[in-house]
Amino acid sequence: MIEGTWSEARRIESWPPPALARAIQTAGGGEPAPSFAARQPIYDRALDVHAYELLFRAGDADHAVVTTFADIGLDALVGGRSGFVNVTRDFVMDGLVTLLPTGRVALELRLSDVLDPQVLAELTRLGELGYTIVLDDFVMRDDSLPLLEVARYVKLDVRTFTREQLAEQVTDLEPYDVELIAAGIEDHRTFEVCKEAGFDYFQGFFFCRPRTVAGHGIPANRLAQMRMMALLADPDCQPDELEHAISNDLGLSIRLLRWINSAYFLLPRKVSSVREALTLLGARNVRSWALLMTLAGIEDQPSELIRTAMTRAKMCELVAQALDRPDADAHFTVGLFSVVDAFIDTSMRDVLSELPLSAEVSDALLGRSGHLGEALDWVLTYERGQFECLTPSPRADAVLRDAYVVALRFADEAGSSAPDVVGHQVPFQAMCQTAPKVTASNSTFCQ
Repeated sequence: MIEGTWSEARRIESWPPPALARAIQTAGGGEPAPSFAARQPIYDRALDVHAYELLFRAGDADHAVVTTFADIGLDALVGGRSGFVNVTRDFVMDGLVTLLPTGRVALELRLSDVLDPQVLAELTRLGELGYTIVLDDFVMRDDSLPLLEVARYVKLDVRTFTREQLAEQVTDLEPYDVELIAAGIEDHRTFEVCKEAGFDYFQGFFFCRPRTVAGHGIPANRLAQMRMMALLADPDCQPDELEHAISNDLGLSIRLLRWINSAYFLLPRKVSSVREALTLLGARNVRSWALLMTLAGIEDQPSELIRTAMTRAKMCELVAQALDRPDADAHFTVGLFSVVDAFIDTSMRDVLSELPLSAEVSDALLGRSGHLGEALDWVLTYERGQFECLTPSPRADAVLRDAYVVALRFADEAGSSAPDVVGHQVPFQAMCQTAPKVTASNSTFCQ
């Protein structure tokens, strides 16, 4: 569904499913539709996240910005980074900007809105107050020059330019004190083109896609990780087999023990072996953390890919729980492995041929089929900010929105609390069901 368009009848039939409707019915009623918000990363040239653009439900966009910040909070959406927010001429001229925090919010306006001399004057004043101005869907023209005096960022939709036109736009903007954002990047080739052209920042879902094309098979340098992932993803893997596999991978076992012995767990004694870890934390948790460490150990992938995998996994799991489905673990696996092709840099079909996943999970990942595929579709639709595809139902909307916010918190907080385990911050504890630290008395908190 994420790549196509469902009919209105199909959307109405599918959302909310009967089980979800029953689950929501017991939670109370009468609430208005919640504020929908999603985020999209903006990368620097090293593919580190520079900021997030916030995506809101279409319609009363100005109202959505204010209510979302009040309902959810900026930190819940962007962590410690800046948030780029699309606003209208009326939002600026009606004084609503001052309801947003300075230094944390960048105001995105379309070129047509900023050409108004009154708006331009107000943006100049807001810039002096500390607000960052972004010119969205920019095209360099003669009447654009005054706008560059107030802007810090200029965003170009690369889908509207040829390669030659894009290079010409960058060249024309070089004399001005602005930073350039290439938006709408959907594949790695376009990212490389924009990087070569001289853009400073990059936006789009290209990072969730493999660099190679279908049919190339598993790259030789990924085979070891694939073999380990195949074992760790197998729910029938026995503790003895799991212990043997992890212990024989020196790098993985060292990282796992370093993590378990970190201050996060507050264990009463040092854990010195994989067997001890399995006894104390359980096979499910050790397998989950080892799997995530294996993914994170794959080189040349942006750390946001780990965060995306964890957000999708947790959100799929929470939706399954709201549906009262007994296979929440399978939903988690579908979300986690939805970006495994990007990790391995090959087609999803080739990756799944090496993994002993169930037919239901594989079908969901390949064709978005079955109840697992439908849940993943809703998660991906929400992630992309395509809220118009979600059939209106206030209480169903609240389940989806709240699952997204909780999933973001798990991924962000976990990533910031586990530095240097695999060379960069990785959200291992987001595998868990709850957030408290582990002590000797609550060591089964992830079960």
